[in-house]
Amino acid sequence: MDKRVRSPNYPALSLPEAVQRVGLVYKNQHTHGAPREVVVKSMGYNSLNGASATAVSALMKYGLLEGRADDIRVSDRAMRILHPESPIEKAQAIREAAGDPALFRELDEKFPGRIPSEEVLRNHLIRSGFAQGAVDGVIRAYRETKDFAEGEGGGYVPAVEASQEPVAMTTQSAPSPTEQRAPFVRQVVEPPRKQRDIAVYKFEGDVTLRLTLEGDLDTETALDAAETIIKLKRAELQRRNREPAKAPDRSPSGDEEK
Repeated sequence: MDKRVRSPNYPALSLPEAVQRVGLVYKNQHTHGAPREVVVKSMGYNSLNGASATAVSALMKYGLLEGRADDIRVSDRAMRILHPESPIEKAQAIREAAGDPALFRELDEKFPGRIPSEEVLRNHLIRSGFAQGAVDGVIRAYRETKDFAEGEGGGYVPAVEASQEPVAMTTQSAPSPTEQRAPFVRQVVEPPRKQRDIAVYKFEGDVTLRLTLEGDLDTETALDAAETIIKLKRAELQRRNREPAKAPDRSPSGDEEK
């Protein structure tokens, strides 16, 4: 019996395309609910057809639109991307949207960290039962979404977000005597540097290995650098294991008998 071909239940638009489309919806209808026919016209389609219905479905899968029937509206997540209160809020919303489609979560679990090559993705999807005609669209949407999430959402680090409250409390506290004597001296707090995880591996026993990149560097270069560092560290450990143990220092002290 032939293996059943899986329905390609994935967003037909990549996340950056979906963000652009929901921006048009917000521009035309703000956050008010509207029928599906009105929503697709807000995106630039002439009518509700296969292509426009697929676009609405994609925005729903990312959580950028919500509601049903005659009450479809721009979601809170979309507002946090389009008009965020802070870069951290926008980054978090982008990462949430990128991880919402069920197929993308499945691929993230199968290939944690670095995005595999197109050939690896294609082989996995075909072996999982996807029709070959749908595979190219799946790969394009997934890769563009991951790239967008790493670029626009890579700065989101929960620990950084949590650390901002004490800074705000400090800036609002009463000035110290030194600050009162020198009113033109202002403390400058540098913003947190951009951080993102480029590799995460979970071991048994609740042990997690995480490789975090701080600053602006593409993932490929960062992984090459990490690989070089690991090789050097491994060589250093091997050299130490080959070295004979040093004899204890037996130099005479002043308290020994002559």
